[in-house]
Amino acid sequence: NIILIGDNMGIAEKILNIGNTKSSKPQYVINIENEIWLAFAREILHWNDRDIYVISFFVDFDLDNQKDVRLHFGYNTESQYKHEQCYDIDNETIRWNYNFWLQNETFCFGEDDITDGLIKYWIKQEKLTEENTVEELVKKIVCAVREIHKCGILKKKFGSELPIIIHTKNYYEGIAAVNIDANGEYLNPGFVEYCLRDFEE
Repeated sequence: NIILIGDNMGIAEKILNIGNTKSSKPQYVINIENEIWLAFAREILHWNDRDIYVISFFVDFDLDNQKDVRLHFGYNTESQYKHEQCYDIDNETIRWNYNFWLQNETFCFGEDDITDGLIKYWIKQEKLTEENTVEELVKKIVCAVREIHKCGILKKKFGSELPIIIHTKNYYEGIAAVNIDANGEYLNPGFVEYCLRDFEE
C-alpha cells in the first residue's frame, strides 16, 4: 500500500504509530516526493502576495544527525528585494541569497506530527543513515519540484512558472547543479551565476 496523506486524513493515526512497528518489512510504502508536492500544493493556496519571483525549499538538518531533517516552504517577493537594496550589498546577493529573503517559512514539512512521522518512516523504509539521509532526501525533493512544474499548479496560481530553489544556508556549485536538475528551463540563470561565484571564507 502507498500512503498519500492527501488521499485520506484518516490514516493520521497510522502515520503517528508507524515508527513503533516491530516488523522489519514495511507495512506501507511511503512515496515521499508525492507527499512533499501535495503538501506544497495545499500550502500555496494561502499565498496571496502578487510579486513572488522565487520559491524557497530550505533543507534544514542537524549536522551531527542527518535523520533530524526538515523542509521549509517559503518565498521571496520583488518588494522585499527592493527593500533590501538600501544596504551596501550587490544586487545578485540580495536577489538570490536566502539571508535577504522574507524567510517566512509558511510550512515546515517534518515539524508537525504527521509529516515528521512520514519522514521517519521513509528513512526507516529506505534504510538510510545519519550520513546519507539529506543527500537521498534532496534527490526526492528534486523529483517533487519536477512534478510541481509538470502539473502546472504554479502557472495556475501565479500566472507563470516560478523557480523553486532547493537550498541550505550555503551556495556553491552543487546547489546550482541540483536546481538545474529540478527546475530545468524555469531556473533563472542569475541564480546559477550567483552559486558559481567565488566566495571568501
